[in-house]
Order: sequence, then C-alpha cells, then structure tokens
Amino acid sequence: KNLSGIFTILMMLAFLVDQAQQLSCWLFQAALVKGRIKRTLWELIRSTMQLFEVDSMERVLRIIVFGSKEAFKT
Repeated sequence: KNLSGIFTILMMLAFLVDQAQQLSCWLFQAALVKGRIKRTLWELIRSTMQLFEVDSMERVLRIIVFGSKEAFKT
C-alpha cells in the first residue's frame, strides 16, 4: 500500500540530486560539452562503466573529459 508512495519519493529525490549535479558540477558540464547532447553523454557514461572498473561517478566523468590515462593518474 505505501510502497508505491515511497518509491515515488525516492525517484523524485534521485531526480533532484541529478538536477543539482547537472547545474553545479563543472566536471559534468565539461562531459556534457564532450557528449554534445545528454543522450550521447548517458551513452558515454554507460559504455565507460562497461569498459573500466570505476570507483566513483567522478572517475567516470574524468575518463570522458580527460581520457583514461589522465583519469587514472590520481
């Protein structure tokens, strides 16, 4: 009975966090410039996660923006 309401709240919270990241994160903005449109960026994110063992979303975005050699230097 309450599960669908909780699921709706969690989905809205995830959407809010995603929108805040898109507006405030310079790394996301740089990755969006590389991908040109959001659909392409999400495909780049998905393929990066399949190709590399990554420990954070920051690492994924760094791979997209700077390339794999630069992203794994730190």
